[in-house]
Amino acid sequence: YTIQLYYGNLSRANSVIRNYRNRFGEWPATIEYETPNYKVWVGNYTLRIEADRALMEIQKTFPSAFILKPSK
Repeated sequence: YTIQLYYGNLSRANSVIRNYRNRFGEWPATIEYETPNYKVWVGNYTLRIEADRALMEIQKTFPSAFILKPSK
């Protein structure tokens, strides 16, 4: 499972990931490109419960964050 913080343009994605890294350091974050937008993804959780716990903390700063199900 992965948490998505943002979907949109590159400059805002960079701003979101900087803000995330300043507040949360324990989960890795990346910017993924999907034409024509950029996504900020956080974490790589094996269990849904782990992702849920992280999401509860992250949503205090990024209320629109949500969990992405892994593709099989």
